[in-house]
Amino acid sequence: MFTAKWGVHEGTDYQIVTLAGAGHEARILPVNGFNLYAWTYEGREIMMQPADIHAFGSKYGTPVLFPTPNRVKNGVYRWQGKAYDFTKRGERIVRHGLVMDEPFTVTDMSADEEKASCTAEIAIRPGDGLYEGYPFACTLRLTWTLTAVGLRLDVQIVNDGEALMPFGFAIHPYFSKRGDANRCFIRVPAQRYYETDENLIPTGRLLPAGEGTTIHDDFHSVESLYLDTVFRGLSEDVCSQVKWDDMLLSIRASDCFRNAVVFTPHNRPGFCIEPQTCSTDFLNMHARGLADESGLLSLEGGQTFHCFVEMTAQKL
Repeated sequence: MFTAKWGVHEGTDYQIVTLAGAGHEARILPVNGFNLYAWTYEGREIMMQPADIHAFGSKYGTPVLFPTPNRVKNGVYRWQGKAYDFTKRGERIVRHGLVMDEPFTVTDMSADEEKASCTAEIAIRPGDGLYEGYPFACTLRLTWTLTAVGLRLDVQIVNDGEALMPFGFAIHPYFSKRGDANRCFIRVPAQRYYETDENLIPTGRLLPAGEGTTIHDDFHSVESLYLDTVFRGLSEDVCSQVKWDDMLLSIRASDCFRNAVVFTPHNRPGFCIEPQTCSTDFLNMHARGLADESGLLSLEGGQTFHCFVEMTAQKL
């Protein structure tokens, strides 16, 4: 039997949702961007545990990046010939979008013999701090579902306004090194990656994987890598994978997630493989005429967009 329960994170007053069943336990922090911040399978760590649960943002768990994953050059973007200052409550935003540290409203929880799920949403509306730098009324609705094989995130984005709305979407999951990055391996079978400048802004060129990275061809230890790189060429039929001594994790997503960011810092107990629909600085790339390379998605007024990400765990 699966369960979906409210609780409180130990030592804080933060309300959390715990999904559990079939050896899995996943915890979500709605007040911090509906962040899936912990996941274990039969007691084995999959997600990197947060060093400080109070540190809202992109430092742990599974931050949600919308409507602008990764970086926006200088916090300014262009859309349909107009320049926008990408600000939130007066603060210039240069990376990871608007919602990753915002409170979401939980609208549904359920559990039965096969699964447990939790749905939450956040809206961007005229007059609020998020609309200030992104003047497109919309609703982002997310559902985490736990089954015997792992977790699935279903994403629904609704354009509640009338204007054509540009957007991108990504998640930023931190997987655990389990204390030894030499015994943790990754494979991301993308064939190309984005060349970037010294500030990690894309130049517009896509280079073959192998010229600077080889994780497309086989598993490589996290310790042997130092990447903050956007890869391209993934699809629903192409999985990225993480392998520990006792477990294989496969990451599969809708075809719109053509890109994945691989981030392997040596000074943190975790690393990231981030399914992403677009390039870094995708709005400005699109404005430069690099439409395909940008990966920009758009919705007409009243339209709804759906996508998913699945993460499945298999014992070895």
